[in-house]
Amino acid sequence: MTSRLERTVLGLSLRFWLLILAMALVRFGLMFGTGPIHDEAYYWSWSQRLDFGYYDQPFLTGWLLWPFVTLLGDHAWVLRLVATSLTLLTTLFLALILNRLSTPSRRVANEPGLMLLVATSPLLWGLGLLYVHDTVMMAFLFAGSWMGVEALTRSAGRSALPWWIGAGALLGLAFSAKLSAALWIFALGLGLLCHRNAWSHLRSLGPWIATALILLNVALFLLWNGLNDWVTFSHVTGEHMSVEASSTVLERLGRVGLLWLVVLLLTGPAAVILALRFGHTLLRSPVTLSLALFVLVPLLAFTGLAWLREVYLNWIIASCLGLMVLGGLFWPLKTRRWHLIAALPSAVLCLALLLPILFKEPRFMLANARDMLGWERSMERLIEYRDSEFPGHSIVGNYYHLAAQTAFHQAAVLPAVGTDPRPHQFKLYDDPQGLLNAPLLVLTDSLETGTARLEADFCHVQPVAPWPVNHRVQPIDVPYLFEVRRPKSLGACSAD
Repeated sequence: MTSRLERTVLGLSLRFWLLILAMALVRFGLMFGTGPIHDEAYYWSWSQRLDFGYYDQPFLTGWLLWPFVTLLGDHAWVLRLVATSLTLLTTLFLALILNRLSTPSRRVANEPGLMLLVATSPLLWGLGLLYVHDTVMMAFLFAGSWMGVEALTRSAGRSALPWWIGAGALLGLAFSAKLSAALWIFALGLGLLCHRNAWSHLRSLGPWIATALILLNVALFLLWNGLNDWVTFSHVTGEHMSVEASSTVLERLGRVGLLWLVVLLLTGPAAVILALRFGHTLLRSPVTLSLALFVLVPLLAFTGLAWLREVYLNWIIASCLGLMVLGGLFWPLKTRRWHLIAALPSAVLCLALLLPILFKEPRFMLANARDMLGWERSMERLIEYRDSEFPGHSIVGNYYHLAAQTAFHQAAVLPAVGTDPRPHQFKLYDDPQGLLNAPLLVLTDSLETGTARLEADFCHVQPVAPWPVNHRVQPIDVPYLFEVRRPKSLGACSAD
């Protein structure tokens, strides 16, 4: 008799559902009661100024958040609720892909393997902690991939058409969450072109409707950029594609080696070993070939980029999750001891990620995660100080991180000042009431950078004091506070 936990919902056992729900609750609980990191506050500001494009990414991250903050309020826990829900869905779609590709006789073995990989995955534990565009992209990318798998495993024609339409719509939205989704979408399409068993689908409307839906999102992104001086292209080529010409061969080898070590740890060594061992099997069907290319094409692209410059390791998340699915396809019928041993490094990495967050210990957190601590109290103190010493002044930020935090904690998207274009360009941080003409208190990265940036734009620039952001006694950040008045854009500065 089938046990209650082995009964299925959407083809997945109740024990798998309990696992991913438990993970979601733990992720949400760990982050409850903390403020947003800089990037979360930045994307919150998008939800307050809806547009069909933004400085460094397409539109979806802000638009997706908008109904939640509108209904539930401008709170960090609302951002985390959305992030947690998206990661739960991402995990579900990974399981549905694996389930669809597994034969009935293999599903019994594949699901425990996937459960072990999911439970020890630093990616799936870390992905839902913060509301960032990676979280949004993963949910839509794997939802679209699942629908593409469903389409390809059906006969070409009418039965596959709804799945193709769904795949195109969701993959297009993945691109509208983050530009790099284009790499994985391209790799999936390449699998259709490279395997003759998929050509019958190419003779039907489905894949072409899907392609049109994806290109519609690309066209919207290009239109917005064309109307705004192609700013995203300038940002990507200037910040993310620049070459470090001074790097030595040893430094370049170190970057490439670190990239692949991270792939191993984030995916799970057991999954990587299994995928490599049965790699030849992946070439036999257009579905598994597409998934193999989904993993490898972006990884090879980022390997080449790592040879030229430092890369951000969050760029490889989608490939690692795809590799996890491929490894799960070949899980042995009986879980052997070495599989459990191979999962230990990733499990230890999970604990190294989660325990400092649990105990709110910033010294052992990732640098960007520390920003969720201390800012709320620091801003409360700054508002009290402003009301006492600088009445009539508004508080704004200079660099976009600081502008986003000051905006979130004042529940108002205020203009930023200085040379960084992200916070105030294209009406994101607009100035409808001429706020910049009023006296301002400005938070900057440091005394030196603040002086250089603000003196270029304002007649009166007065350093006030460092304004440390502390959690307990541990400094999280030490921005510098300035008072500024009279923008130079209004005309010549008069003597004080």
